[in-house]
Amino acid sequence: MIPGLQPIPLTELKVLSSPKVWQIKGGLDSFSCFTPVTGKVIAEHQGGILLLKGTLSTIIFLECDRCLKEYKQKLECNCEELILIKDSSISPSNEVKNRIPPEDFMDSLTPQESFDPERWIFEQLSLQIPLLKVCSETCKIPASLVSNTNSKYSQSSSDLNVSYDPRWAQLKKLL
Repeated sequence: MIPGLQPIPLTELKVLSSPKVWQIKGGLDSFSCFTPVTGKVIAEHQGGILLLKGTLSTIIFLECDRCLKEYKQKLECNCEELILIKDSSISPSNEVKNRIPPEDFMDSLTPQESFDPERWIFEQLSLQIPLLKVCSETCKIPASLVSNTNSKYSQSSSDLNVSYDPRWAQLKKLL
């Protein structure tokens, strides 16, 4: 847990005269980080909207989807998010209503809820993790994982056609 990143009630954010700013330097419990998460998160209550801005970076460990070796991946994000505060007595200003369509709000909170900056940081960094985790452009599937009798695959990083991969054998045993 990063020190000082406890959830803050929206009611507390509302009474602040300026945006709440967190300087970030530390590890997240849910990430295996090689370097501490560093950056800044800003939260500003704007009536019916919570405006969040963040600049974050870290290096994490990932497992390559091809060779299964562990490698380091740098994660960086410069993000901004609007969260709708659902309260019938408070509505966003007309300027905000005209500028931001309702479908642009990815999340919503009620006025009684709290904003959890550590959870938000985790979500933003998680979105930066590549779907296909490959340690390098030249990474190849190890020969020991490809059937010698039926191996038809291209070594290029963009076209990988494997007819049989013994890693699936363990799953096949479960059927």
